[in-house]
Amino acid sequence: MVQAGREITNARWDELYRERFPTVYRALVATLRDAEAARDALQDAFAEGLRRPPTRDDNLTGWLFRVALRHARHSPFRPAWERLTDVSAAPALDDEIARVLDRIEVGALLARLTTRQRAMVVAQYYLGLDQAEIARAFGVRPGTVRATISQSLARMRKGAADGS
Repeated sequence: MVQAGREITNARWDELYRERFPTVYRALVATLRDAEAARDALQDAFAEGLRRPPTRDDNLTGWLFRVALRHARHSPFRPAWERLTDVSAAPALDDEIARVLDRIEVGALLARLTTRQRAMVVAQYYLGLDQAEIARAFGVRPGTVRATISQSLARMRKGAADGS
């Protein structure tokens, strides 16, 4: 792997793991609403990075988020991705992270969104990915990302106005 003109060794990858894990983990918890699934998916993403490093290093945080979402979607040990898109079917979280997210208004408003909507909103506003990067991650056009984020924000505004 090359980053800024230098090879990334296993030691450097380990350093990146410690450095990026907290940020990407929080983004995955907010998206998946399952702390254990987020942790497993992120560890799988880092393992994939050891086996097949990213071809570009310009946004490693975004790469990890996208790969972890793919692992979460395809894992046989977690609820089906399709079930997670239904807000009412989202698993109840008992850990401290879930309680904190649910107490915070943003967490409650994010809960109103489908998993795909949450993932795109979190990718843009929390991870700082631009719409072109999000489009590549989801295999959609930038216009679809714009529309999805716009619909998501409208849904969140409606939820805030309703007091829920």
